[in-house]
Amino acid sequence: MSDIRALIREVLAEEIAAIRAELTAGPRQEQVRVATAADLTQFALSVLDRAADPGFAAALRGGGLHFVPMATPAPGPAPTAQPAVLVTTVPAPVPELAKSLITERDIAAIAEGETRLRVGKRSRLTPLAGDEARRRGIRIERNAT
Repeated sequence: MSDIRALIREVLAEEIAAIRAELTAGPRQEQVRVATAADLTQFALSVLDRAADPGFAAALRGGGLHFVPMATPAPGPAPTAQPAVLVTTVPAPVPELAKSLITERDIAAIAEGETRLRVGKRSRLTPLAGDEARRRGIRIERNAT
């Protein structure tokens, strides 16, 4: 029985010494290379993967882990400028209902994923239609005319 107690004391002493060493050593630093947008995305994905580990998350939240940027090499010749590309998007068409009374069935007939519905200025919604629109996250917009 005394052998077991001695073994437990020895293990506890080692663990306590390791914890004290971590606490007095200051925060752990990891160097991160973030020179491009791809590097930044890769770093964010690696942090996301590592966040599942409770020890990593606790160290990051508690200040026990810091990320520092790697030294970047001296700038070389300037990269050749790429021509600017104008990106335009066409807004998605908004479904419209030109009825004076809009029912729950009318709302249910709207395609899944739609977030807006345009109705006439004088259109009215039944209470069930309003409930269905709220349940599906559909915002009702009124025409100006």
